[in-house]
Amino acid sequence: MNIQNPFAILDARLANIEGLLIDLKHPDAINLENQPKSILDTDQLMAKLGITRPTLSKWRKEGRIPFIQVGSVVRYDLDKVLEALESKKRRSR
Repeated sequence: MNIQNPFAILDARLANIEGLLIDLKHPDAINLENQPKSILDTDQLMAKLGITRPTLSKWRKEGRIPFIQVGSVVRYDLDKVLEALESKKRRSR
């Protein structure tokens, strides 16, 4: 039976968090290819696209744009949204 010391586990997790924070202070040390894409909330996406809340809601309901929802929180991957809109535009020509 392998029982780990909970304090050792906590210490390791804190060291990991500390390392991540140090990386954030030195952006040139971060590999940008592994960074998350632009994840936007509803207001940010509306501003980027120049659309209203009802339009965005309609596009979501129609499945026209991809989104991520956890509970009542909705987020959008800007690259995927733009790709979906461009794809839709090409198909409608």
